[in-house]
Amino acid sequence: MNWLIDAAAVMVIPAVLLSFWITSRRQEFAALRASGQKLNLRLATLYAGYQRPFGDPLRASHIRMARIGFLHWAMMLAGFMIVFVAGMSSLLLS
Repeated sequence: MNWLIDAAAVMVIPAVLLSFWITSRRQEFAALRASGQKLNLRLATLYAGYQRPFGDPLRASHIRMARIGFLHWAMMLAGFMIVFVAGMSSLLLS
């Protein structure tokens, strides 16, 4: 059981990064990629999406990408919490 928990702990971050990469490659974000904007999970970049001026035609795409990015951060924390709870329960039950 411990090897399964170790494997899950190691796979949380790559799974979230792969999910974000696949999401950022969708056609609806092609204009962001074409404009040279960085599409990554840095919190400063995600927060900057909300700071775009109201006249910016890409403002809606930036805000949508920021929401998706913050959701991925929440998924990462939830993944680590699930692995932690599974590890502690296997320790306590063995």
